[in-house]
Amino acid sequence: MALVERWSIVILDLDPVVGHEQAGQRRALVVSYEPFHRSGLATVCPITTRRTRYPGEVSIAAGTAGQTMDGVVLVHQVRTVDMRRVTASAIGGTARVLDDPRIRRDVRRALAHHLGLDLPAAADGAA
Repeated sequence: MALVERWSIVILDLDPVVGHEQAGQRRALVVSYEPFHRSGLATVCPITTRRTRYPGEVSIAAGTAGQTMDGVVLVHQVRTVDMRRVTASAIGGTARVLDDPRIRRDVRRALAHHLGLDLPAAADGAA
């Protein structure tokens, strides 16, 4: 099983789902660290093209990390998934790493806020 890097944008199959969970094949931002991925799991935030105006959404412009369209990281939909949900094409070389420090910072802040965690000032700018 290939491991993906933190901050990679991958394609997942999120079905089956229940209720208001994001469904189907979609892009997602990997927010967990590589050592965790050795367990066969990864924590991700789905990405959509439809802005829903929930607190904590983080925009990704087309062209960022090879994305062909604008997207919104749905931090409030954070979930841990089995790596078998990652499509083979994403692991096979199309997964792109999000290297924009502003977007990374915004995702970290949104995750901390969503989970009710204090984000230390030193970690605010960390990779």
